[in-house]
Amino acid sequence: MSNYAELHQGGKLFDGRSLKKFIRLLDGLIKSYQCETLLDYGSGQGMLYGPYFDALTDLIDKPLAEYWGVDVELYEPGLPEYEVLPDKLYDAVVCTDVLEHIPEGDLGWVIDEILERSSKFAFLNIATFPALKTFKDGTNVHVSVFEPKFWLDLLKQRNSKLAIQRPIYAYFDVIEDNRVAHEGFKIEGEDVMRLGPLNQEQIQYG
Repeated sequence: MSNYAELHQGGKLFDGRSLKKFIRLLDGLIKSYQCETLLDYGSGQGMLYGPYFDALTDLIDKPLAEYWGVDVELYEPGLPEYEVLPDKLYDAVVCTDVLEHIPEGDLGWVIDEILERSSKFAFLNIATFPALKTFKDGTNVHVSVFEPKFWLDLLKQRNSKLAIQRPIYAYFDVIEDNRVAHEGFKIEGEDVMRLGPLNQEQIQYG
């Protein structure tokens, strides 16, 4: 059993709550790109998609897939019920609070798996600082802690190798003035556009 599978056994860790601050932002992207299907890559327990979504937030009144109006599939290698990665295309692939948990040597192929399955856009949320959680041996669960530039260069490099390059929206959790902020970028071809911070209206009404 992997370290992450052991952490999942408690029933509360990695429940999918990291997605909730992006609900409104993703709703706009899903509608803008006219998406009908979505893969949540590294979904954790995916509670926002299930009947107990309101245990994590009171900002939506129905499970997330229904709120967004898309068909959603979950992939989570730490949980038996979601451990098989579907081998097909989705309009959108969402990956939040995942890549910082992947060892640096594995980042390339993991990013490829995400990008290869998205036909319209990919959305990534990556923390750039250590986590509060540790494994039993004391190792921090964020094993790949890098500045946004590292991630942007890597994402652009991996995207450039694909036959079809799709837009990538990347939001980084960063520490600013002793608080966590969410700084956004859009990668399209060779261009990287700064989108700025996720604002409180987007979070509050997500």
